[in-house]
Amino acid sequence: MIELVIQLLVTLALLFVTVFFTIPYIFLHCKAFKYRFLFSGVINYPSKQDKHLSDPSKFGLERTANHVLEVVDEGRSSRKPGRLGLWVVEPLDEAARQQVLILYCHGASSNRGKPHRIEFYKVFQSLGYTVVTFDYRGFGDSRGCRASDATVEADCRRVLEWAVSQFPDYQVVVWGHSLGSGISTKFVHGIQSDKLESLQKVRGLILESAFISAEEAAKNFPAAKYWNYFKITRGRIPKSMEGIFPTVRLLPQLQLPVFLVHAVDDKTIPHQHSVVLRNTCSGNGKLDVQLHSAVSGEHRFVHQDNEAILAAHQFIQKINITF
Repeated sequence: MIELVIQLLVTLALLFVTVFFTIPYIFLHCKAFKYRFLFSGVINYPSKQDKHLSDPSKFGLERTANHVLEVVDEGRSSRKPGRLGLWVVEPLDEAARQQVLILYCHGASSNRGKPHRIEFYKVFQSLGYTVVTFDYRGFGDSRGCRASDATVEADCRRVLEWAVSQFPDYQVVVWGHSLGSGISTKFVHGIQSDKLESLQKVRGLILESAFISAEEAAKNFPAAKYWNYFKITRGRIPKSMEGIFPTVRLLPQLQLPVFLVHAVDDKTIPHQHSVVLRNTCSGNGKLDVQLHSAVSGEHRFVHQDNEAILAAHQFIQKINITF
């Protein structure tokens, strides 16, 4: 009996040390673990769905083609090239075709075939837009490395380069959802800083369910909320994300119009994040930033709000006419 009690106490002590010391320490000091947590698609997948991504029709999409691109990181040319899986979703009605391409950067989980993303493509497909959607390396059927803030930005650059070559007469609007909002902001800021020729085709940026920064977004993670009850672990997860995807710092520096759309009932990344982004931009003299507050849609389904879609459509039409 005494041995069982001692065994139980030892187990509880090990569990306590693991939860309140080891895991927080790993978050702060291990980049690989931190990135696996942030890019949760690497944890959730590969899945049975991945093998079907080469056939978009199995996801209920019409007039959609699958493509595979090679990608090589700068400074790592000795490594075997990675591969990016992507879809080009064409308008259903040729008469309604817009000369605008939406480059879609998805969020943290799964792949480009997730049901709520399929719904999104179909909405803009019906409006006459061409949608290019892809999986970052480490997600879906894209391969070559584990995802990090540097590799996802490189993937965006590669896809934009390819899209511009395939649709030379089209204007490009970059759309980032959730984690994709941080990725797309950093990506557009990067090509602006490097003065890449492909930037000339990018006419606007749309951020859906955006966050102030990865650090601020992490404060809303379930694990972070749990650890906040204890002083010893309070703030450890957000602290580990410091400096990653600092949207609130980069957005005011962008030299193109920005449209923010965020559901007021979003519990994953609260609506206030987009309010802060809009106010920070205006406070820094960037006045071409709009915010549409959707009355519903939670975190993933803003595309089901007709007013939100109309507002995004009008934003795209306005900048397309302007340029």
